[in-house]
Amino acid sequence: MQTTGIVLAAGKSTRLGRDKLSVTMPDGRSLAAWTLEAALNSGLDQVVCVVKPEDSLEWVSEVWLRTSSYTYNPESRFRIALCRDYSGGMANSLHCGIWTAMEYRPKGVLILMADQPLLTTEEINHVAAVLGANPMCDYVSGTDGEGGKPPVAFRSHMFGPLLSLHGDMGARKMLRNPKYQGVQVTLPQESFWDADTEPQLQRILNYAEKRMWREA
Repeated sequence: MQTTGIVLAAGKSTRLGRDKLSVTMPDGRSLAAWTLEAALNSGLDQVVCVVKPEDSLEWVSEVWLRTSSYTYNPESRFRIALCRDYSGGMANSLHCGIWTAMEYRPKGVLILMADQPLLTTEEINHVAAVLGANPMCDYVSGTDGEGGKPPVAFRSHMFGPLLSLHGDMGARKMLRNPKYQGVQVTLPQESFWDADTEPQLQRILNYAEKRMWREA
């Protein structure tokens, strides 16, 4: 099943008070690079990264930047999408990602938050595979036992409802709507950790360092 990944990286980092995307992780890569590269190393057919126009993209590895495209190019799997109205809320970033993904005519999209760096390539592949294996569902979401959460994959017939969101409404609104039927995939709790505040960021950094030691 052709699935395009959408990495939402155009947030304002208001609660953290500094640019979370460029925070250095224990291995020297940036926080958002962990998320983006997990997606790029997955089985997703394309990966669209939604960013602010003023983003320097210094947090993206030069290796990946060389393979990227800012316009539709069937030969390039990595697409950078500039969201010029990102300040209007998360829905605008989501719209930008959906419209860009639609150029590739995928059967579904898988939405990722750039500030959840502990999500792994294997978990991304798992969510995408479950969407492909359940043709009657509208979406597949991750869960830690407390409801559906990103990463979340939607079938193409859900693009319209997603494009109807506005302001700070994110994809979770779809998950709470009884009109739509979904499958939840249990993922490790840390896969959902985001970096909205300094304590949350420190928790991520501490866990990432321990995981690196375990994998060494």
